[in-house]
Amino acid sequence: MRDADRLSIFRIAQLIGELADKARKRKLTIDEMKEGSFSITSFGSIGGIFATPVLNYPQAGILGIGRILQTPIVRDNEIVIGHIMPLSLTVDHRIVDGGETTRFIYHVMEYLTDPVSFLMEE
Repeated sequence: MRDADRLSIFRIAQLIGELADKARKRKLTIDEMKEGSFSITSFGSIGGIFATPVLNYPQAGILGIGRILQTPIVRDNEIVIGHIMPLSLTVDHRIVDGGETTRFIYHVMEYLTDPVSFLMEE
């Protein structure tokens, strides 16, 4: 997807769906796969829990998404069954600072925990 910073979250979601469908059907063109700056990969879709995604040169980063798991968590001082989704992030440290990487993955976790907050931002 090109110029994602200029698109609405709804348009981004639409394009992700279209591109993912083409990828599953192995119909992506070379032009649709080149010159990216960031990738997202889902090893969870094939049952994987955790992996270290390999950076696609010249991209700055790649986010790996694992399979959602049920696990005991503490909520309001009670142990309950919760859901976790392992995330892993690989970045090129020549381009991206480690502190920025940590803040980025933290924001991703916040948005996944409370997606409505993402939609409410200006």
